[in-house]
Amino acid sequence: MIKRFLPLSALLVGLLLFSCQEKENPQLKEAAAIHNEAHEIMESIEPEVESLDSLQSALANKQIAAKDTAAFASAVAALDKVKTDFKAWEENLVTVPGMEHKHEHEHEGHGEGEHHHHHEHKKAPDVTPEQHVEIQKEIKKNIEQIQTELKAAKTQAEALLK
Repeated sequence: MIKRFLPLSALLVGLLLFSCQEKENPQLKEAAAIHNEAHEIMESIEPEVESLDSLQSALANKQIAAKDTAAFASAVAALDKVKTDFKAWEENLVTVPGMEHKHEHEHEGHGEGEHHHHHEHKKAPDVTPEQHVEIQKEIKKNIEQIQTELKAAKTQAEALLK
Protein backbone atom coordinates (compact mmCIF):
# COMPACT_ATOMS: atom_id res chain seq x y z
CA MET A 1 0.00 0.00 0.00
CA ILE A 2 2.81 2.43 0.85
CA LYS A 3 4.43 1.73 -2.52
CA ARG A 4 1.28 2.96 -4.30
CA PHE A 5 1.34 6.30 -2.50
CA LEU A 6 5.03 7.00 -3.05
CA PRO A 7 4.65 8.01 -6.73
CA LEU A 8 1.64 10.16 -5.86
CA SER A 9 3.51 11.76 -2.97
CA ALA A 10 6.51 12.43 -5.18
CA LEU A 11 4.26 14.03 -7.78
CA LEU A 12 2.62 16.29 -5.17
CA VAL A 13 5.99 17.34 -3.75
CA GLY A 14 7.22 18.06 -7.25
CA LEU A 15 4.17 20.21 -8.01
CA LEU A 16 4.60 22.12 -4.77
CA LEU A 17 8.27 22.76 -5.49
CA PHE A 18 7.46 23.89 -9.02
CA SER A 19 4.78 26.31 -7.82
CA CYS A 20 7.13 27.73 -5.18
CA GLN A 21 9.86 28.17 -7.77
CA GLU A 22 7.48 30.07 -10.04
CA LYS A 23 6.72 32.53 -7.25
CA GLU A 24 10.42 32.91 -6.52
CA ASN A 25 11.28 33.70 -10.14
CA PRO A 26 13.49 36.82 -10.06
CA GLN A 27 11.83 38.28 -13.15
CA LEU A 28 8.39 37.90 -11.62
CA LYS A 29 9.67 39.57 -8.45
CA GLU A 30 11.03 42.42 -10.58
CA ALA A 31 7.72 42.68 -12.43
CA ALA A 32 5.87 42.76 -9.09
CA ALA A 33 8.16 45.51 -7.79
CA ILE A 34 7.57 47.60 -10.92
CA HIS A 35 3.82 46.99 -10.61
CA ASN A 36 3.91 48.23 -7.02
CA GLU A 37 5.85 51.35 -8.03
CA ALA A 38 3.28 52.12 -10.74
CA HIS A 39 0.48 51.54 -8.25
CA GLU A 40 2.07 53.97 -5.78
CA ILE A 41 2.19 56.65 -8.48
CA MET A 42 -1.46 55.96 -9.26
CA GLU A 43 -2.39 56.32 -5.60
CA SER A 44 -0.51 59.61 -5.35
CA ILE A 45 -2.24 61.22 -8.34
CA GLU A 46 -5.70 59.68 -8.05
CA PRO A 47 -7.06 62.37 -5.65
CA GLU A 48 -5.85 65.08 -8.03
CA VAL A 49 -7.47 63.37 -11.01
CA GLU A 50 -10.72 63.06 -9.06
CA SER A 51 -10.64 66.81 -8.33
CA LEU A 52 -10.27 67.85 -11.98
CA ASP A 53 -14.03 68.29 -12.44
CA SER A 54 -14.08 71.20 -10.01
CA LEU A 55 -11.09 72.77 -11.76
CA GLN A 56 -12.90 72.41 -15.09
CA SER A 57 -16.02 74.05 -13.63
CA ALA A 58 -13.96 76.98 -12.40
CA LEU A 59 -12.42 77.33 -15.87
CA ALA A 60 -15.85 77.24 -17.53
CA ASN A 61 -17.13 79.97 -15.21
CA LYS A 62 -14.17 82.21 -15.86
CA GLN A 63 -14.15 81.51 -19.60
CA ILE A 64 -17.51 83.27 -20.00
CA ALA A 65 -15.90 86.64 -19.19
CA ALA A 66 -12.53 85.92 -20.82
CA LYS A 67 -11.28 87.40 -24.06
CA ASP A 68 -9.05 84.44 -24.94
CA THR A 69 -11.50 81.55 -24.98
CA ALA A 70 -9.09 79.35 -26.96
CA ALA A 71 -6.70 79.19 -23.98
CA PHE A 72 -9.56 78.08 -21.73
CA ALA A 73 -10.72 75.48 -24.25
CA SER A 74 -7.16 74.17 -24.47
CA ALA A 75 -6.90 73.90 -20.69
CA VAL A 76 -10.23 72.08 -20.42
CA ALA A 77 -9.17 69.69 -23.21
CA ALA A 78 -5.88 68.97 -21.42
CA LEU A 79 -7.75 68.17 -18.20
CA ASP A 80 -10.19 65.94 -20.10
CA LYS A 81 -7.28 64.08 -21.69
CA VAL A 82 -5.73 63.40 -18.28
CA LYS A 83 -9.03 62.03 -16.94
CA THR A 84 -9.54 59.85 -20.01
CA ASP A 85 -5.96 58.57 -19.99
CA PHE A 86 -6.11 57.81 -16.26
CA LYS A 87 -9.35 55.86 -16.66
CA ALA A 88 -7.93 53.90 -19.60
CA TRP A 89 -4.76 53.19 -17.60
CA GLU A 90 -6.83 51.79 -14.72
CA GLU A 91 -8.90 49.65 -17.09
CA ASN A 92 -5.78 48.18 -18.70
CA LEU A 93 -3.89 47.49 -15.49
CA VAL A 94 -2.77 43.88 -15.30
CA THR A 95 -1.22 42.11 -12.41
CA VAL A 96 1.71 39.73 -12.08
CA PRO A 97 1.24 36.01 -11.35
CA GLY A 98 1.06 35.53 -7.61
CA MET A 99 -0.15 39.11 -7.06
CA GLU A 100 -3.78 38.71 -8.11
CA HIS A 101 -5.78 40.90 -5.73
CA LYS A 102 -7.88 44.04 -5.45
CA HIS A 103 -6.51 47.32 -4.21
CA GLU A 104 -8.83 49.23 -1.94
CA HIS A 105 -8.29 52.88 -1.14
CA GLU A 106 -9.97 55.08 1.38
CA HIS A 107 -10.66 58.64 0.38
CA GLU A 108 -11.92 61.33 2.69
CA GLY A 109 -14.08 64.24 1.70
CA HIS A 110 -16.57 62.30 -0.43
CA GLY A 111 -19.66 63.02 1.61
CA GLU A 112 -20.54 61.13 4.73
CA GLY A 113 -18.22 58.43 5.97
CA GLU A 114 -15.51 56.89 3.91
CA HIS A 115 -15.35 56.23 0.20
CA HIS A 116 -13.73 53.02 -0.96
CA HIS A 117 -12.37 52.93 -4.49
CA HIS A 118 -11.67 49.47 -5.86
CA HIS A 119 -9.12 48.83 -8.57
CA GLU A 120 -9.65 45.54 -10.24
CA HIS A 121 -6.68 44.25 -12.14
CA LYS A 122 -7.03 42.14 -15.19
CA LYS A 123 -5.75 38.61 -14.84
CA ALA A 124 -2.06 38.28 -15.57
CA PRO A 125 -1.55 37.35 -19.22
CA ASP A 126 -0.04 33.98 -20.03
CA VAL A 127 3.41 35.21 -21.04
CA THR A 128 7.00 34.59 -20.00
CA PRO A 129 8.43 36.20 -16.85
CA GLU A 130 10.58 38.44 -19.07
CA GLN A 131 7.45 39.63 -20.87
CA HIS A 132 5.78 40.33 -17.51
CA VAL A 133 8.68 42.66 -16.69
CA GLU A 134 8.25 44.47 -20.02
CA ILE A 135 4.48 44.76 -19.55
CA GLN A 136 4.91 46.26 -16.09
CA LYS A 137 7.60 48.66 -17.35
CA GLU A 138 5.16 49.89 -19.99
CA ILE A 139 2.36 50.23 -17.42
CA LYS A 140 4.68 52.25 -15.17
CA LYS A 141 5.88 54.41 -18.06
CA ASN A 142 2.25 55.18 -18.94
CA ILE A 143 1.29 56.26 -15.42
CA GLU A 144 4.42 58.41 -15.21
CA GLN A 145 3.36 60.09 -18.47
CA ILE A 146 -0.12 60.69 -17.06
CA GLN A 147 1.47 62.16 -13.91
CA THR A 148 3.51 64.57 -16.07
CA GLU A 149 0.45 65.53 -18.14
CA LEU A 150 -1.56 66.06 -14.96
CA LYS A 151 1.00 68.50 -13.57
CA ALA A 152 1.16 70.42 -16.87
CA ALA A 153 -2.62 70.56 -17.28
CA LYS A 154 -3.15 71.75 -13.70
CA THR A 155 -0.44 74.41 -14.08
CA GLN A 156 -2.05 75.62 -17.31
CA ALA A 157 -5.53 75.73 -15.74
CA GLU A 158 -4.41 77.40 -12.51
CA ALA A 159 -2.55 80.08 -14.49
CA LEU A 160 -5.79 80.96 -16.28
CA LEU A 161 -7.70 81.14 -13.03
CA LYS A 162 -5.38 83.76 -11.49
